[in-house]
Amino acid sequence: MKIIPYRDLESKDGLLPLLDHAFKWVFNQSQSDDFVKIDPRLKNGPVSFCAVEDGRIIGHVGVMDLATRTLDRSIEYVGGLYGVATLPGYTRKGVCTTLMNKAHEYFRNKRYRFSFLFTGQALVAHALYEKLGYVDLIEYPSVYKVFHDKKAKHYPEENIVGFDPERILAIYNEFSKEKTGFVVRDRAYIKMLKKTEGIKPKQCIVDEEGYVIFREDKTGIWIRELVALNAEQMHKLVDILENRTRGAVYDRAVLDARLLEVYRSRGYMVQNRSWGVMMFKPLTSGASFKKTYGDRFYLSRLDAF
Repeated sequence: MKIIPYRDLESKDGLLPLLDHAFKWVFNQSQSDDFVKIDPRLKNGPVSFCAVEDGRIIGHVGVMDLATRTLDRSIEYVGGLYGVATLPGYTRKGVCTTLMNKAHEYFRNKRYRFSFLFTGQALVAHALYEKLGYVDLIEYPSVYKVFHDKKAKHYPEENIVGFDPERILAIYNEFSKEKTGFVVRDRAYIKMLKKTEGIKPKQCIVDEEGYVIFREDKTGIWIRELVALNAEQMHKLVDILENRTRGAVYDRAVLDARLLEVYRSRGYMVQNRSWGVMMFKPLTSGASFKKTYGDRFYLSRLDAF
């Protein structure tokens, strides 16, 4: 078995069955390469490491270089793992462990002190990650509310606009200025999110002191990121969504305490435990998460990787 960086693969076609089986990702090399070029988390690294045996890709671990803000307001880069997968028939043979160790080696060579990943506590992989030194960090409270009848409209929408990178960035930076974690954004990062996440103008509501990015289907509205500078603005944005929905409003990741209280006051069902969890692993001796980030570590669903 050889470990080969994504960029050095002779053919990447073998990623299609592997990633489709594991995540239902329909791998398209042209599209993937386009994303790599614009994503600051990928464009300066190997993208991923692949296990290859007899010319066949049997395992994959994606690697990202992630910018975080620390307690002392500095920017510290850390490692991020994604797309951890082993081809059926090759499980329990050490493929994933070998790939993870290769990723950790890459991070340590860049002098990163921490590695992060997302997983589910009910997944078999969670136990493997624990064996490799990862510990649970963040669960995401989720909220739900079903609407059977249209509500009376509370707020006018005269000042509401669609996707506006400058206003979104200004609001987000003000909102997150006292937070640590995955809160380092600039205009290029916002534009990257728009393309990689497929955000359309009609899926954005941007007001003077807040914005919400969402998607809508027949079941209702799914909030992807709601950021506001005060509770009144949070109520306004939620109210607008409630008046637009044809079914329910869902927010599956609510890490802001004020927003969670707004949902509670509006009668939303709150689920404090979640299927998903972020885990982290110290990569160097003496690396203290608490001393680096304190208790204000933050991210939204748009920061997931």
